[in-house]
Amino acid sequence: MCTQTKAAALMANLPPADIDPSGVFKYVLIRVHSREEGDDSEVDVVRGYGWAEYHADIYDKVSEELEKSGDLDCECIGGGRIKHDPQAKKIHVYGYSMGFGRANHAVSTEKLKARYPDYEQLCSGLLPNCKLLRLQQMNLVILKTSAVLKGQIGKCLQAVFRASH
Repeated sequence: MCTQTKAAALMANLPPADIDPSGVFKYVLIRVHSREEGDDSEVDVVRGYGWAEYHADIYDKVSEELEKSGDLDCECIGGGRIKHDPQAKKIHVYGYSMGFGRANHAVSTEKLKARYPDYEQLCSGLLPNCKLLRLQQMNLVILKTSAVLKGQIGKCLQAVFRASH
């Protein structure tokens, strides 16, 4: 007979995502572990709120609530930002946490899809209006690199030409 531990039962009842109803705010991806001997179960959850000044504010509050029974242990595995537009049924996951690093946005997006199955667009990465800036920055780097290479190639060709004459 297979019995479920208390920790596993608690984790099974955790919502995969809990975020503010709308706006742009910080979020953390938290891995919740069992503290029970012989129970290696774990689950990842997304929590994001506008009241938080820092990602650690969210983690501290959520982990305190989850760990108070003594059955669960929490670990923050990264953070970022969420732009939640309920009217358009869109959620955008992007950015990183200075303290916890960048969360795996693909995992976060999957957790949000489970919570918001009727949303048309859930995506991770750069915000759409940042893509042009990122492309412009990449082009500038390519142009600078190209100029440096042209200069190096030009110097090499001049050296070859001088050596042959």
